[in-house]
Amino acid sequence: MPFSDDEEILVNENFRLKTIILILGIGLFVFSLSNICFCTVNGCRTSIEALLVGWLAMLSGGATIAWLANPFLILSWILLIRNKKFAWLFSLIALLFAISFLTFQTVIENEAGHYNPIKKVGLGYWLWFSSCLTTFIGSLTLRIMKLKIHS
Repeated sequence: MPFSDDEEILVNENFRLKTIILILGIGLFVFSLSNICFCTVNGCRTSIEALLVGWLAMLSGGATIAWLANPFLILSWILLIRNKKFAWLFSLIALLFAISFLTFQTVIENEAGHYNPIKKVGLGYWLWFSSCLTTFIGSLTLRIMKLKIHS
């Protein structure tokens, strides 16, 4: 059955909104990689450092558990591209892991297992967090719009 004019307009608007959400979410993530993520007494770490070695440190627990936001965020982008209804849920999980970093006072900094106090949360973290937040709000908005179309 062909789309009515109203349905076709909504489908086109959803596609445009999804494209904007993905460009913003992925763009913020990529931009975050070249910025400072956090600083301790031993210096600052960029977001790309946190991304590349965070999975190793994650095994020790603590603030590095926030690294788990990355696979959930990437999965939410894939689900969003494929128009799957659970993209919003995976982006929410990513957002919750990302915000968990702010609840910790220390972070592991080396393979010897030394923890140091977090002195500063940098722009890289906030861009990464914004990527999670943008993806969550956008995918939830698309899901709500889709539910309204079908009701």
